[in-house]
Amino acid sequence: MKPIYWTAYCYTDRITAIGEVENIVAGFGFITGFQRFSDFSISLMIELEEKKIDNLYNALGGCLSLDDSVKLNSASDTERLILMNITFVKGTGNLRIEVPAVPG
Repeated sequence: MKPIYWTAYCYTDRITAIGEVENIVAGFGFITGFQRFSDFSISLMIELEEKKIDNLYNALGGCLSLDDSVKLNSASDTERLILMNITFVKGTGNLRIEVPAVPG
């Protein structure tokens, strides 16, 4: 089965947006993989039933600016894969991950 490709742009805080996307996707399917590319972008692999794809696209539109996508208007329970790349417009290319000090 051919995957669906989505491209999205985020104009808000990266950490907040990733949390929102996770919560939205959890209502429709599962994130089965991801890859971070500094703080510029993240790629997600999302698996869900085909009949939920249009609703997921609409829900993500609240926190991301998505490229146009063809509506499926499907009632199929077939599992589908969405490959989505999110670009963070405010990215600097200097990703820093805070690691708390551990005594010992």
